[in-house]
Amino acid sequence: MNSKSGISILDVVIIILIVGVIAALVIPKTRMEEKEQAMLQCRDQQLAISEAMMRFFTTAGDTSLLTVVEEPAPPDTTEEGEEIAPLTDESDTLLPKRLFTDDTTLLRPYLDENFSFTCPLDGDAYIIIARDSVFYSISCPNDGHGQVIKGRATWEE
Repeated sequence: MNSKSGISILDVVIIILIVGVIAALVIPKTRMEEKEQAMLQCRDQQLAISEAMMRFFTTAGDTSLLTVVEEPAPPDTTEEGEEIAPLTDESDTLLPKRLFTDDTTLLRPYLDENFSFTCPLDGDAYIIIARDSVFYSISCPNDGHGQVIKGRATWEE
């Protein structure tokens, strides 16, 4: 009998098929793990923006907008002609109105230096909505990443 030493073409084909099957099983799993990591990082970033929004609101607000406080009524006089002082304190007539903001440059001082206002999955910018001093939301344009509304994360419900 003649015995050959070495690798035959059939052996090479079998090895290629085995490597292909292993790759077909491993690659989708690693891609899912990458997407899951990006989603977790995205949610962390949304929470960080929400915290920055609250810090901005409590420390600065949007003081460029001022609310006018009504002037006190003119002093009343008694029947004898004496003036009665109004019951008001000596405060300014303009008070800062605290508002949330959707301007990312105003939120930057409350975040890390290299913070990104984009989703790590695909680089789409977060949608930040700020309405007066009552409502704000931060949402990711990618499905499933959720949003933060007035400091509460939708994925925690």
